[in-house]
Amino acid sequence: MKLKISASLLILGVQTIFWGQNLEIKPYEFISKAQDTVQAELGTFNVIEDRANGGKDTIQLSFVRFKSTNPNPKSPIIYLSGGPGGSGTGTARGGRFELFMKLREVADVIAFDQRGTGRSEKLPNCPYTAEFELSKPTYKKEYIVKTTANISKCLDYWNAKNINLKAYNTSESAKDLDALRKALHTDKISLWGISYGSHLAFEYIRLFEKNIDKMVLASLEGSNETIKLPKDTENFVFQIAENAEDNYGSEIKYKDLKSKIIAVHKRLKENPVTSSYKNRSGVYDTVGISNFELQSAIATFYLKNPTDSKKLPKIYTQMYTGNFSEIASDVMVMKKYIFNRISPMAFAMDMQSGISEERRKKVSEQIDTSILGSSINFLLFEWMMHINFPQLPNEFREMGVNEVDALLLSGTLDGRTYVNAGIEIAKKFKNGQHVIIVNAGHDLYMQSPLIGGLVLDFLKGKDLNLKKIALAPITSE
Repeated sequence: MKLKISASLLILGVQTIFWGQNLEIKPYEFISKAQDTVQAELGTFNVIEDRANGGKDTIQLSFVRFKSTNPNPKSPIIYLSGGPGGSGTGTARGGRFELFMKLREVADVIAFDQRGTGRSEKLPNCPYTAEFELSKPTYKKEYIVKTTANISKCLDYWNAKNINLKAYNTSESAKDLDALRKALHTDKISLWGISYGSHLAFEYIRLFEKNIDKMVLASLEGSNETIKLPKDTENFVFQIAENAEDNYGSEIKYKDLKSKIIAVHKRLKENPVTSSYKNRSGVYDTVGISNFELQSAIATFYLKNPTDSKKLPKIYTQMYTGNFSEIASDVMVMKKYIFNRISPMAFAMDMQSGISEERRKKVSEQIDTSILGSSINFLLFEWMMHINFPQLPNEFREMGVNEVDALLLSGTLDGRTYVNAGIEIAKKFKNGQHVIIVNAGHDLYMQSPLIGGLVLDFLKGKDLNLKKIALAPITSE
């Protein structure tokens, strides 16, 4: 998502440039997707691309700063986007724009584009793709073989262009954050993030805890949780099935859904299907659906938020009766657009975050006995097992106890990062407050004004004194 500048971003009046530790700041007019306009500043600064290996090449990073409305602002609040690959400036343009504006009551709010994202210096995309036969079911083994072969070609392509993918890892990004802190001439910063943004924040704690004022993190991805456990995903799917039994008192109820879900996947394991569906042009397409392809479509499109998972009971009920037309279009998207290519920044970041040996064993034991396998991880776990790509050292994945003043948020209907994992992460925060948002999903900042108010109160220093908030449930279709 790119920032729109008045022609996209508009330079205001006479251009003013401030310099400090290679920091350049220009006044700009920021325009949100909803065409809200606010005076802001566009900042750029340079960092060493590969500090870990003594590199000398630099890359340029960018951010947008929204100046505080407080005459006595606290430490700057830096937003860390999810992904990896999400853009802070892009996020600020979207649905969270209002929250960015509210937080100015506390301090300057900075939408930071991490290395390789948004307006920061980007990596070239790989021109190669993996191709799959659309009209026939494709098994997991073929996906592994073809995607790893394609990745090998992409790595050769990037090497030939002298692209240093190994410099794109979470430790280097954490050091970028501290370089930004220094460039802004501030002793401390506050961090506000979500999902992978929390993963990055945990590394910042490990390396620079003393430089943190406050921290607000949602949808927590721990230091050793780039790869999610298959049983956690299975438990989440069965939780959706259990909720659908009574469907929060709705007239539409889904009895015995868990056994139907199990039966659908058992059927596809034994006998994959083909299904036709009407595409957006009104023409019928046919797609093959293996069990792995069904698992992947469910994990990709239907677990993130309750607005997604509310569709699962109906879809599984249809598939139980032999009707796969609704899921067919999602499988087609997986085959044509998602499985066949990789993003260099996201690939390098995730691969280097890696997995501990203990967690690797757990995932290996759970894949074949869990309803969705490891599909919540895309094919990242398999790539880690098949591709020789470096991982950050073990201490990166060993999250220690800290004293950060933190607000941690988890949604009970988040099918990407799970409440049980959030509870364990919260134990590492001696001064942390963990608030569980009942009926919230992964993108929980967007799901109630109560949550934005909670974030604002915490950053203002108010005593929250609560452990749970309940949002209204969303009934299944």
